Amino acid sequence: MIQDFRFPLRIQAEELDGYLAAGWYRMGQSIFTTDFVERDGVFFKTIWLRNCLKKYKTSTSFNKLERRNKEFQIEIIAFNYNKQYEELFQKYRSSLPPGRAGDLHSFLIGNSTYLIFNSLVITIYDNKNLIGAGVFDLGKKSAAGISSFYDPEYKRFSIGRYLIYKKIEYCRQNGYDYFYPGYFVPGIKAFDYKLEIGKESLEFYDMNKQEWKPISELPIK
Repeated sequence: MIQDFRFPLRIQAEELDGYLAAGWYRMGQSIFTTDFVERDGVFFKTIWLRNCLKKYKTSTSFNKLERRNKEFQIEIIAFNYNKQYEELFQKYRSSLPPGRAGDLHSFLIGNSTYLIFNSLVITIYDNKNLIGAGVFDLGKKSAAGISSFYDPEYKRFSIGRYLIYKKIEYCRQNGYDYFYPGYFVPGIKAFDYKLEIGKESLEFYDMNKQEWKPISELPIK
């Protein structure tokens, strides 16, 4: 089993690219890597994923979501924690099983007094009501999707999945090479959706060989 944490004071864009390419990921204002996760005393293997954006193709699923959500207003801005995001996160958290982070501030910032990551947020509004937000970190040529949360009353619009597609589209349109959605866990269905977004561009990290491979070569399905 592998698990390691680092607590850098700052992370430059090129450094984040390097961490992500080696199977590391953000947790609060730290960065970590692991090849396992524990759920109710059971250990599961983690499989780190990334989308190679040069191979990514806009899917019919994304086009359907674009049409379904065309009446909403979308903005992409620098992320700065505020009460409005926290209130939306609490609405989202209330609709989920126990075990999620207690609050957005702890999840993204923790005890730090400043942000060490260059983060953007995609916001979705229904008129003046914030109904969805998706935070992602930018490196120089890579980006990592960190968190997406939404108003449960809008669940039928698939806002969470839509936000992931919008993050990928932003990165692709702005010349990034890779988008890292985090890890997939075989045996825990809550992670399965990550295998459905950008299938043709999806790669997994082989920790033993320390190299990225097409998802079609993943031995665990």
